[in-house]
Amino acid sequence: MTSRHSRLRLALQQSWLNTVTGTLGDVVSPARRGSEAALLLLSWGLAQLRPDRQPGLSGIDEHAWLHSTSWRPLLAIACHHGLLNVPSFPSRYRRRADEAPIENLCGLWAVGHSTLYRYLEKGRRQLGEVFAAAPTGQLRLSLRWHVQAACASSAEPAQGWDAWHRTQANAAILSGAIADALWHLWRAGDVQGLLDALQRYGTEAAGSSEIDGLLNELESHTALAPEQRFELALRWALIWRYRHDSSREEEALHRALRCAHEQGHALLVGVAHASIARFHELRDRDRAFASYEESIDHLRRAITETDESTRQRAVHAYADSIVRLAWLHLRQNNPRAKTLLDQVQRMDEEIALPGDIVAPLEQTWGEYWRCIGDTRRALEHKHRALIVYERLGDQRAVLNTYRNLSLIYGEARDFARALEYGQRVVEAAKALVVEPEVLAGAHGNLGVTHFYRGEIDLAIEEYQQALRIEQEAGLRTHLGMSHYNLAEAYYRRFQKSQDPEDEAQGDTHAAAAARISAQDNARGLNESARSLKREVLGSGSSPDRLLPGEYVAHFDEMAEIDRLRAALAVPAPPAQQVRSHLAIARAYLAIVTKEREAALALAQRHGLDEDFTSEVDALRQTFERELTREQQWAARWQQQAGELLQAGQRAAALGRLIATGAINKSAYAELCGVSLATASKHLGLLAERGLLVQTGKGPSTRYLLPDASH
Repeated sequence: MTSRHSRLRLALQQSWLNTVTGTLGDVVSPARRGSEAALLLLSWGLAQLRPDRQPGLSGIDEHAWLHSTSWRPLLAIACHHGLLNVPSFPSRYRRRADEAPIENLCGLWAVGHSTLYRYLEKGRRQLGEVFAAAPTGQLRLSLRWHVQAACASSAEPAQGWDAWHRTQANAAILSGAIADALWHLWRAGDVQGLLDALQRYGTEAAGSSEIDGLLNELESHTALAPEQRFELALRWALIWRYRHDSSREEEALHRALRCAHEQGHALLVGVAHASIARFHELRDRDRAFASYEESIDHLRRAITETDESTRQRAVHAYADSIVRLAWLHLRQNNPRAKTLLDQVQRMDEEIALPGDIVAPLEQTWGEYWRCIGDTRRALEHKHRALIVYERLGDQRAVLNTYRNLSLIYGEARDFARALEYGQRVVEAAKALVVEPEVLAGAHGNLGVTHFYRGEIDLAIEEYQQALRIEQEAGLRTHLGMSHYNLAEAYYRRFQKSQDPEDEAQGDTHAAAAARISAQDNARGLNESARSLKREVLGSGSSPDRLLPGEYVAHFDEMAEIDRLRAALAVPAPPAQQVRSHLAIARAYLAIVTKEREAALALAQRHGLDEDFTSEVDALRQTFERELTREQQWAARWQQQAGELLQAGQRAAALGRLIATGAINKSAYAELCGVSLATASKHLGLLAERGLLVQTGKGPSTRYLLPDASH
């Protein structure tokens, strides 16, 4: 066989024959499997040439055989290779008993040998085009159905077809042929097994072109239970995540949430919110926190349900959400993460959590110890997580752990291992669909390693790769760190090159890092980015180290308080010191207000308003004792009429009321810059809200503050 033919056979094997043999399974003996697969592939390929687009080679009518020339390339090649027998049409042509198919067709069509061979050549050319085309998912499923039909004509296995398909699925999983496994699970009617396989082998499934068609068939032609429809929506989201399609991923997640709400199932609603939170982790951390809170609330309710199976699943889902919430806190350098991790650690000690929760728990502990600078313990936990993930066969999590190990080994200056683990992810991405977060992180960590080694040009290349992937995938929360890394690398290169372009690039990326981290509330990164150019590899703190708790919750206010305290430590005129103390008081008042509003919102969301009435009133009395009457009214108007009046309008109207005790419609219209009709409407609304009291009628109508009406 020539090298050209060898390459052709290899291409056919990779593109088509593997699908045939994977579908055939062991219904054909190993000795016959290769030849049988080739014949099935050939017959399927010929069926693609049918002008009527019907499957298979049966059901070809008399008109096609005798009168339609568009069928002749297919018929000529199929008869020539023995895949079709030429029917007898004695009214058209009387053939000899031993006549070869070629002679039969020449007589039937009344053509010479040269014309028939042109039909054969055209058929071969068309068949070659079929096999040369990229194997789409629709074509692969068509091929599987063709092979399935051939299998069905064989003797039924002793254990029955459903059990046979399950056996083939298990064998396919062991050999890594996930697409074959999913097909056999579907044909076995094992919907839950199919959903579980998609969850476990999502990376491989997302890379299969036929998975879309298979799942569409599953949705359209299978009577799915409501919970299975919920799980299927989550599996679609998983596939779209691996394929870097965030809009479809989000749509699938919200479809799952709607399905959960329709069932009124607290466990499913909690799981859906946790999945939505994970989606937003890399895009909008505030929404991620809110979704995790929703998840945990619903899962707490599910834990109280009497059904033991539901309760156990809810406990596991609750632990998983707590671990992921801890990871999110670590991303914001919040020490609260340890409290959450300790909680799940105690749960594991009490009830022995399953491996798919223990592994992320170990992973997150590793990140915690990395953030506080304990490399030894960080590596211990990361390697424990890796062992569990490998045992579970979770390829996505294995690659993610490789990414994390690459970073930690780089920070530990073990550059050989750092490069090894980072490259494992990059190499895997050449054969598998790898999540953009994982791939971008691997490139970023390789960049960090090259930076530590002084290979600045290589570091910049890797950082740029990471930034490109993050921008394309919309991974907003990672963009700040990538810009920071690029700024640091460009500044380092500027130190050596003195190239103004490097300095300009550093400035651009540092500004981007500061802007994005401020918007994302990433306080440690924001501080580091703003001081990066001044420090340039100096003794500044790492953006990954944990911040004090109050800094995390109220960064702007606490930073201002620190600045003012530093100013007070230096001798200054009394007036300036008074201003500093007043500014500190304002900052603390802002913190008090934010905490109070957070408590009120939480109580309202959970229907606990009445339970905390006395505490809220006590806080209000304490707060209001320190305010003047004017300040008290300004606070009430801001709270109850903030959407009605702008700050200047509120101040003007209140100033007149405090000074004169009353206001009428014309004075209000003049002070607030509104028409008389609008003034009348505003005053009526303010009275309805208890902010004003109306006295008099007609032209003598006046409005007073409630405490001045007695």
